Amino acid sequence: MANPSDPAAEAREARLLRGAPFIAVELDARRKVTVWNGAAARVFAVPAAEALGAAIEELLPTEGEFWAGLAEDGPRTVTHTRKDGVEVTCEWTCQIEHDAEGRIASVACYGQDIRDRVARDTTLRLEGAMLRAIIENMNIIVWTMRHDGLCTYHRGKGLESIGMPQHALVGQNIRELYKNLGPEPLDAALAGALQHTATEVHGASFENWMIPVRGDDGTIELLVALSLNVTEQREGEKALREKLLQIEQQQQVIRQLSTPIIEVWDRVLTVPIIGMIDSGRATELMDNLLQAVAKTRARFAILDLTGVEEVDTGTAGHLLGLVRAVRLLGSESVVTGIHPNIAQTIVDLGLETTGLTVRATLREALAHCIRAMAGARK
Repeated sequence: MANPSDPAAEAREARLLRGAPFIAVELDARRKVTVWNGAAARVFAVPAAEALGAAIEELLPTEGEFWAGLAEDGPRTVTHTRKDGVEVTCEWTCQIEHDAEGRIASVACYGQDIRDRVARDTTLRLEGAMLRAIIENMNIIVWTMRHDGLCTYHRGKGLESIGMPQHALVGQNIRELYKNLGPEPLDAALAGALQHTATEVHGASFENWMIPVRGDDGTIELLVALSLNVTEQREGEKALREKLLQIEQQQQVIRQLSTPIIEVWDRVLTVPIIGMIDSGRATELMDNLLQAVAKTRARFAILDLTGVEEVDTGTAGHLLGLVRAVRLLGSESVVTGIHPNIAQTIVDLGLETTGLTVRATLREALAHCIRAMAGARK
């Protein structure tokens, strides 16, 4: 306290009080405001001229008897709602002065605006709850490592899946334990680059995210890593790949069965065609037929269209291309079993059919081939 006989000291004390970074409010015995410093005016958006003489309960209303009990209960934290609707959380303490008869003469209340601290604490609690939810419910392991490789944190539900207890690796050297995996991802993360790797350890498959954590001075202090157990997903992907391979093999067998190439007579092949012919099937059919023609030195190839009821431009083009390809190998194609609507389509499309040998049935086509070969031998 300033010397009462020193006006200059009292003036300095009053100036310091007015400009103090903390809230200073003095109340009289009836809890009327007698001092309202600059911090109080700033934090509560109430100028001193308006606050002085007013009851503190009117300026800063609270639930219950907060102001009456502040002196008895000691430091307390409370949230005030300003006139503009902004909520201000303050931590209050007080000092009581009594008169000669022991009655309360004044109450000095000192407050600190802790909104930022409350916000940080709230965020930390939320982040802590989120981290607990992740490590306790997901098949994940959270771990940290210093530059020297020492593990300082090791928790997560994922440890259960590989038979390890919580904190199993704390105090151990990660680099030494997993040196067979190579140091490159760890070094890159500690150099500042986020890393994502896949590893096979402890009989399980993991995807790892390694995150560099910087200190206040900007240097990397720690590596925080998340290791997600993806063994089930990997096994599912493997099973799916095997299933797709099996389906592809089955489809290959079906394609072969749907267009079998049969040698019905010496140097006479027949190809019963069923269903639509797309570009993929046409290419496969052409390859197989040309190889069979070359291998058997076939003189004729009968294309039986009995199982084909409709054709479009593409299908008709594939068939005529097949006929021309067989002719280039010195063999003759005979088309049989054409439905009336197919004949109409070929005519409507104006496709070139010059040199195309057509017979109504497979029997007639085979008879044509036999006669042609018999005549050639005479």
